[in-house]
Amino acid sequence: MSTSPSTRVPDANSPSELARLWRLLRPYRWRIAGLAALISGTAALSAASPQFVRYALDTVIPSGEPRLFGLFAAVFAGFYVVQGLMQYAGMYQSYAFTQFVVSDIRMQAYRRLLRLPASHYAEERSGSLTSRVVNDVNALEGMIQAGATRLAGQLFSIVVIAGILLWMNWRLALVNLVVMPLVAAITRYYQVPLRKAAREIRKRVGEMNAVSTEAVGNIQVVKSFVAEPQEEARFARENDAYVEMNLDRRKDVGYMEGFITLTAQLGIGALLVVGGWMAVQGTLSIGELTAFVLYQRQLQRPVISVMFFNNQLQAGMAALDRVSELLDAEPEEEGELARVPAGDLVFERVTFSYPGAEARALDGLDLVLREGRTAALVGSSGSGKTTATRLIGRFHDPDEGRVTLGGVDVRELRLAALRTAVALVPQEPTLFSGTVAENIGYADPGAPRERIERAARLANAEEFIDRLPQGYETAVGERGVKLSGGQKQRIAIARAILKDARILVLDEATSSLDSESEAVIQDALDGLFSRNSGLTSLVIAHRLSTIETADVIHVLEQGRRVESGTHAELMARGGRYATLWDLQHQGDGAATATDSSPAAAQDAASVTSPTPAVGD
Repeated sequence: MSTSPSTRVPDANSPSELARLWRLLRPYRWRIAGLAALISGTAALSAASPQFVRYALDTVIPSGEPRLFGLFAAVFAGFYVVQGLMQYAGMYQSYAFTQFVVSDIRMQAYRRLLRLPASHYAEERSGSLTSRVVNDVNALEGMIQAGATRLAGQLFSIVVIAGILLWMNWRLALVNLVVMPLVAAITRYYQVPLRKAAREIRKRVGEMNAVSTEAVGNIQVVKSFVAEPQEEARFARENDAYVEMNLDRRKDVGYMEGFITLTAQLGIGALLVVGGWMAVQGTLSIGELTAFVLYQRQLQRPVISVMFFNNQLQAGMAALDRVSELLDAEPEEEGELARVPAGDLVFERVTFSYPGAEARALDGLDLVLREGRTAALVGSSGSGKTTATRLIGRFHDPDEGRVTLGGVDVRELRLAALRTAVALVPQEPTLFSGTVAENIGYADPGAPRERIERAARLANAEEFIDRLPQGYETAVGERGVKLSGGQKQRIAIARAILKDARILVLDEATSSLDSESEAVIQDALDGLFSRNSGLTSLVIAHRLSTIETADVIHVLEQGRRVESGTHAELMARGGRYATLWDLQHQGDGAATATDSSPAAAQDAASVTSPTPAVGD
């Protein structure tokens, strides 16, 4: 990453980048101004300290008066007590301000992350996205604290001290005109490579997070395939690249810091030579020369600090680039209607393709799901069943055609209203770390315990919950790892029941249950979601026997509806549905004829995943 001097092109931070930083800090501008005033006041007091040395050497010591010594000591002590208190106040307030700002930016980033469209999650791994929210936002901390608070005091110190030096001896002060431009030129020279390296490092941190999160999130698969060495190798590649990038960047930082320090020390040397000669000539006292050297040291500290701040600035701006990409990303498109109309759910000539896929997942699909009725979708794997369910909740939008509810395009509805009206139970349920009660209550965080327990009873989950060590208060572990597949599915069904939605989507929701449990749950659902309830049910099932009683069964193939009717009508017709039924009940070919295959299971489970399964 370290580049040769001949390839470096000096460049300043663009106005747009500084404007982006100011946009984040603008809400705090008055607090910034107050902090800058406090820190500038501290800097002004510090600028007066060499005058004590000058006065002591030129007046107090030569006078030999005890009263003057006592007065000098009292003023000296009081001065530094006040300065110390102001330094502490400035330090604490600066840190507190930074924490508040970074916390707000982190929440803005996380809020936007949750509202990105599903396609965005398919383009970037989840570990990299969360790294933008946590690691990249944290990387802004040093830049904001130094830039918004301490930097103001340092710049003020430069102005004040430069003015004092000119007032004391303008000829000697001209030495700084040689030193300061050289320091600025060195800093500008290294700005571009430092910024580029910092951005690559931030990207590499995101990749390390993505690799480790992916491995830990699929740890059972890793262990079952004895793939620990393989995952170690993947992480080692990212880790080694991260170390190499940091070392290369550190070389540039070292060169910059070394040249700046050397230039500053040469400036002190020049000051001693020129000032010493002036003292010999009698145009400058020893006290004045000593004060001048001390002021020169004081001047160099903020100058060098400002120049070294460039290192923090470039790292911070690189992190800001990544955070801003997230903050500036377009959220899901919102509709205007807050009220979800009653009526049928209709697919009108819907066409949809996943990004990068050659074949269409849906190809002119027409469906009518009557309000208050139960409809079933069947078909071979990749026929478009799960894709159709994603379009109902607007996890994706059609490329052509539209999905309507009560005659209104679902794209015209507010997302919160639409998704509140839809309850989804996928084949592979998703649970959160927490208790059983918290996972059921996720659908309605304010629901009383009685409703949670009622939903569990209807989902045939109460029996196994009562056997758990703490019952409803039992922690399920991350992603529900402490529960079996059937137990997790029953909790997911209970969660959907608790939501009390108007549209229920069961995407092979009973596939993880034994036949007895499935029958009990099916009876409960049939009773709870009767035609009089007004709830529209859409069921995808790999066991065709579970959807015999559906009001209508739609058969899909290659993203199109090829048959519709009741079970009896479709069997009498002898078409595709009858073929699927016969194959399944003969006990051979069912894996390919229906969605019981692993590929189909993966496809159905992906309804809750940000990454689309291209096949369906």
